Amino acid sequence: MFLLPPDEREEAKERRDAEIEFIKSAYSPEEAYILNGDIIRILQLPVDNSNNNDVVKVELRLQMPEGYPVHEDAVLNIKGHLKSSPSNPQYIRKAALTAIPQLVEKCQATAVEVAECGEAVWSVLNSAEEFIESKWKDILEEYATNTTKPTHIEPDSSTSNNTLTLGRRIIYSHHIIANSKRRALKDLASQYKLGGYSKIGWPGVILIEGKESNCQLFTDEIKRWRWQQIQVRGEEQRVIPNGEELDSHRQLPLQFEEIGEDGMSILSGKCRESGLERLYLQCMKINDHRTLDSDEVDVEEESSYATLVHVDHMNDSKRYCKWLKKTCDNQGCTLLIRQCRNNTDNNPDDRRPIIYVIILGERDCVKSVMKQWRTSYVDVESCLERMMTVVEEGEINTQIKLSHDENEMDCTFKEFEKLLSSINSDWTLAVRGSDDKKSIKRAWIWVHHINNTDRLKQIVIEG
Repeated sequence: MFLLPPDEREEAKERRDAEIEFIKSAYSPEEAYILNGDIIRILQLPVDNSNNNDVVKVELRLQMPEGYPVHEDAVLNIKGHLKSSPSNPQYIRKAALTAIPQLVEKCQATAVEVAECGEAVWSVLNSAEEFIESKWKDILEEYATNTTKPTHIEPDSSTSNNTLTLGRRIIYSHHIIANSKRRALKDLASQYKLGGYSKIGWPGVILIEGKESNCQLFTDEIKRWRWQQIQVRGEEQRVIPNGEELDSHRQLPLQFEEIGEDGMSILSGKCRESGLERLYLQCMKINDHRTLDSDEVDVEEESSYATLVHVDHMNDSKRYCKWLKKTCDNQGCTLLIRQCRNNTDNNPDDRRPIIYVIILGERDCVKSVMKQWRTSYVDVESCLERMMTVVEEGEINTQIKLSHDENEMDCTFKEFEKLLSSINSDWTLAVRGSDDKKSIKRAWIWVHHINNTDRLKQIVIEG
């Protein structure tokens, strides 16, 4: 129990209420709700990609003591318990019961670490999501009772009655992180005598080459593993002339190699060097007529997703843009940043530009970028990004032209509206007149108190 003076008690309650309102706006009632002043977050731990109903549900409870977040010793209290799990196979429940204490421990450690900075709810929830993305998969696979083994591997040499065919596959995954899965991919590729690459991290990309029948067996096998998302996005077949060896026609390494989390550009370069850039472009859903060396490219986001974001300011624009680009690249998303000025201003250089960010890609990937954006230290080390607002978002079906020059960010509102109309003509209405930045609807403003406490005060306003 913290005995606070009336003014601090009122401030603490106001800031707790602001976090509660934020939770209500950020999540649906099925994802999170408030019970007796506690924040209840329902986490879904994926089990089997083949059945979207197969998830483990965990209830994470965040209890806010009276002194929170004004008093740094008033730390969030984290509790968790199993809400539901699939009945089969039985090891799933055992894995969940093992994972929950570790999840709570990680979240509690985050609450303690962030306590001195003030509000900790979002950091704790982000820590829980990180646990699910990384540690949970490892725990689940440790409890799996069966191991994946190929039932049959066809020999590389052809018989007089069979035609030898070289095959290739490029496979897109939401992510490849678990060490057990990374080892399994290498082992399986070795057993099927397939060469190629596995780009780990977000997103994951698997490129294989070898005997066509073995490529198909490899693909069928890994599709039965647990994935959040996996899809074959490109394939090639080439008939080997009689009397010639299959290996003499390979374009990729004989061994299956792993590329790091930040290696998307490395993978694209290796594909270019091997003459397989078409496969890479298919994987990233870029028009086939494009070449990687062209100055201007057509990017087709067929039935994809886009988000238009207004950013109030960038204290360190170079660092900010670098972070956005890296995060979008890791998720396979297209990034556009534009600084707009009203060309009717007498002194445009004396006026701070309006900054817009557009992110295009698959819905889950765009959502992942936005989640990381909200929960990462992007611009200033001491606080999370709150001065950004989603203006528009939704499914699109369009084609836009992009320049490789990433420094071309400055433009007029007229030029920006033209870009928006190529994505979604309705979005131009959202930014007309937005040269007055106060006219942009913002749900949250974080006021930084420049003093020894470095506290953040959240004020809710309606646009």
